[in-house]
Amino acid sequence: MINPPAQIEHAFKVMGGPATLVITPPEDLGTTAASLVSAVESRLATLERRYSRYLADSLVSTINRAAGGGDFTRLDPESEALLEIADQLWQSAGGLFDITSGVLRKAWRFDAAKAPVDLSQLETLQKKVGWDKVERTSEGVYLPIKGMEIDLGGLVKEYAADCAVRLLRDQGVTSGLIELAGDVATIGCQPSGVPWRVGIRAPQGGEPLGGIALSNAAAATSGNYARTLRFEGRTYGHLLNPQTGWPVEGPTSVTVIGENCLSAGAVSTIACLQSSEAAEAWLSEAGLPWLMIGPDAGCSGPLASGGRLASERGLTRP
Repeated sequence: MINPPAQIEHAFKVMGGPATLVITPPEDLGTTAASLVSAVESRLATLERRYSRYLADSLVSTINRAAGGGDFTRLDPESEALLEIADQLWQSAGGLFDITSGVLRKAWRFDAAKAPVDLSQLETLQKKVGWDKVERTSEGVYLPIKGMEIDLGGLVKEYAADCAVRLLRDQGVTSGLIELAGDVATIGCQPSGVPWRVGIRAPQGGEPLGGIALSNAAAATSGNYARTLRFEGRTYGHLLNPQTGWPVEGPTSVTVIGENCLSAGAVSTIACLQSSEAAEAWLSEAGLPWLMIGPDAGCSGPLASGGRLASERGLTRP
């Protein structure tokens, strides 16, 4: 009787959130599970050190500190590529996806227990928002207004998941899954040959809505429910419109499936920055499988049926 390949599951924390790695090490290449786990953790930690806005010595913090000072910050090819993706998404979304909009959090403090909203700052802060203001040349990147900031949080987690998959494939892994705070990328199927089953979280909490099937595919979820605040009798989610400075009122949650996590995450994030009607049009035009949960908790999209998540729909690729 042939024993099935040994599958290992490893939970850890990176980029401020939980992460899970599930892999079946290749038997004939002499690669151990421990070495694969270590390589993935090292790669993700490097990305966090480089792109986190919370770390003073990160590239993002260096760029932000130089804002308004006249000096460009030099970039390596990876960083240039990420900023180019940010530029493409800004254009595709008509300016709604804007990595300079993070400064608006100073007016809408979703982590504050008291007085979370300070609209007196909004007009000043909005002058520091605008990807079209950012200067990019062969010398690097420069933010021309003091106090202006970039935040790559809307890209790096999904990019990191794709990097982990690429690393594992290069090491000969043919069955694996990486989850970073709800965003998932997969390699092949489970050792049994069955596609990976990934649960979709219910925004209201409790049991998952159900599961989707993935093989050589990724799923990313964007939502506006995890962090909220009350202001003038209304509840607002943490996603902010860079053009108005106010919280977005649109879908509660959007899940998108794609060939890679970065593209799925970009499509789902941009959808959540629009009204529900505009989001549905955007998602339909993107042409990827999607699930949208509205403020009424109803589900819509190719992954839904009868107002609910359809059982085991997904994307399986050879």
